[in-house]
Amino acid sequence: MDERRLEYFIAVAEEMNFTRAAQRLQVTQSTLSAGIKALESELRVELVSRSTRSVHLTEAGSAFLPEARAALEALDRARAAVEPVSSGLRGSLTVGMLTSMTIVDVPALAGDFHRRHPGVLLRISMSQRGTAGLAEHIKEGRMDVAFVGTHLRDEHLHVVPIKRYDLRLLVPEDHPLARREAVSLADVAGEPFIDMPLGFGQRHRVDEAFARSALTRQVRVEVSDITTIPQYVAHGLGVALLPEALGVPPGVRALRLDGKRLSWTLCAIRSARHKPTRALHAFLDLLPQHIHHERAF
Repeated sequence: MDERRLEYFIAVAEEMNFTRAAQRLQVTQSTLSAGIKALESELRVELVSRSTRSVHLTEAGSAFLPEARAALEALDRARAAVEPVSSGLRGSLTVGMLTSMTIVDVPALAGDFHRRHPGVLLRISMSQRGTAGLAEHIKEGRMDVAFVGTHLRDEHLHVVPIKRYDLRLLVPEDHPLARREAVSLADVAGEPFIDMPLGFGQRHRVDEAFARSALTRQVRVEVSDITTIPQYVAHGLGVALLPEALGVPPGVRALRLDGKRLSWTLCAIRSARHKPTRALHAFLDLLPQHIHHERAF
């Protein structure tokens, strides 16, 4: 099976656009299309469904994608066994992250990595679907590593905790609870909440805590950018349980939670099914040098 055709297929699967994939690989679109068709002919199955308006993977294409990536990773490891270190790393690396996360200085990390390994194409992808979406992309082989919120328990993922943050309750300063120093989950079960949409680690962590305590809550407002939630609290739209690393704007009070500790963990995740490539190893080796321990957002 031709290595270049596998690269063509992976690029199309990640870009979902033949023009962008061709630009990324620095080939003509006709060359790319011919390579995909040749691969489909070899496998005797359609991998990519094309129309004038959209491109998407067929069921066979979705199943083939992680195997194609694994095949290229195996070739990369085989080369590593015989190539001199001076030849440098090659290939690509796709990194996923939450839009508001800054504890990892990703631009600085990416710059450091590129200077050391200019032969690796580095792609940074911001998630609008939160932790659940990033985890699915990792398991589907669309990403190599991602930074996510909360500690996932999934046999298909290798999870490395980076930093844990305690949650605290934010309330408007004129709220009846604002005079308290600490509250329990039972104290706020009847309050309207502001939180992130389903699928985000922050939302899952809080929902899980209420469920374990046999309590329910109402989420009145859903916001995909966690850094803006305190402002919604300040305007009286509800209360919020948020990591302590978030600032407290004027008009808001932060209260400690009584009882069992409730926390949120920032983690790096990668596939547990496949061995990490040399490029991913090199990227993760640089990670500790680019972590801001004093903040998360």
